[in-house]
Amino acid sequence: MHTTVKIVFYWILIGVCFILHNSLHQFEIYYGKSMDIVDAAGVIPLGVHIFTILVSTSPFILALLFLNFSSKGLSWGALVWSILFLLLNAAHLIEAIAVEKPFNLSQAVLLSLIVIINVLLILTLWKYTKPGKKEEA
Repeated sequence: MHTTVKIVFYWILIGVCFILHNSLHQFEIYYGKSMDIVDAAGVIPLGVHIFTILVSTSPFILALLFLNFSSKGLSWGALVWSILFLLLNAAHLIEAIAVEKPFNLSQAVLLSLIVIINVLLILTLWKYTKPGKKEEA
């Protein structure tokens, strides 16, 4: 499979998994978790918007960029971003397994999948950014 296609596919999978991850949090409400949110006024805080753009939207932005552009800067930027994502996802997986009560099997499996996809993305991006190893479009 062409390396760029793999990179795009991994970014899209990560983005879709983030969407699913967020929707799995709503299951807790459906199955009886009490949701008392202090000072909730129906307005999404700016920090939540920024976090959503950085974490949930950036995989789709990177997929779109890789579909349309090829540059050393984009490749290295995506590699750094994917490493940061791996750190975030691995920490969240550990938290979901060791800290969150009650244990949520669905989240643990999904977060494990995200970590695996993230590792594959990093390996693919590393090969893609190495001099002389980049496939031509």
